[in-house]
Amino acid sequence: MMSQIIVGIDFSNSSMIALKLAVDIANRTGADILLAWVETKELDRADAQKQLQDISIAYTPKLNGKKISYIICTGKVYQGIANLAKTEKPDLIVIGAHGRGGFDEKYAGQNTFKIVTECETPVLIVRETFNFDKHLEKIVLPIDSSRDTRQKVPWTIEFAKMFPQSHICVLGVQTTKVKTVRNEVVGYVKSVETFLTKHSLPHTVDYVDAENNTTSTIEYAKNMNADLIVVMTEQEKTISNMLFLGPYSQQMINLSPLPILIVPAVQLHGAAK
Repeated sequence: MMSQIIVGIDFSNSSMIALKLAVDIANRTGADILLAWVETKELDRADAQKQLQDISIAYTPKLNGKKISYIICTGKVYQGIANLAKTEKPDLIVIGAHGRGGFDEKYAGQNTFKIVTECETPVLIVRETFNFDKHLEKIVLPIDSSRDTRQKVPWTIEFAKMFPQSHICVLGVQTTKVKTVRNEVVGYVKSVETFLTKHSLPHTVDYVDAENNTTSTIEYAKNMNADLIVVMTEQEKTISNMLFLGPYSQQMINLSPLPILIVPAVQLHGAAK
């Protein structure tokens, strides 16, 4: 169960898609929704407040007895959202990523990455092309050799229970030929399997040899026709990762065509149990 979800709103199609998904999750978990608009020069504050009011009124009937409210933040976009998260301590932040290939500077690219890294709250990032006609059926859970890789398992379980028809695709990501490291990944995957079996959650296991965690995970997810990828703020560091696009979560934000749930490594015991 959740108590509050923050949705970053800039009135774009992308952020409205994010709101629709947030409403679905709120109805499944009993959470309230707080719309967060960060004041910008592009839109008059009074006009924004009117739009926020209209959205709140329009979406109230869509929530099962829970409330939707809004707040106007100031400062840089990522600072406004991050500061609000520190004050409100929501269970989840939902943000829309703009466009098919490029990103609006408000809620993606560097700003989204900064929100992810500065918040101790899981962030769900949704593309404008998210297909609501298809149920959330497959969740990709990449497991590598990093110490924190399994911390995202409880949140994966949370989403799998939210969407009972879903199937968890555990992906063991092997980035080296070193036997001890490869065995470590296998051990982590086996412990995840045991945990998922304990919770009676449908799952499969695959392995992939990867030069780059991000591209290999995304390619696997696309081949599986997956609906969500769950990752940590940072995963295993490889030379390819460092030379390619920077930190793992930033690569995911820039490249993933699928919704991604990014779980902060600091959240050892979060809302998901």
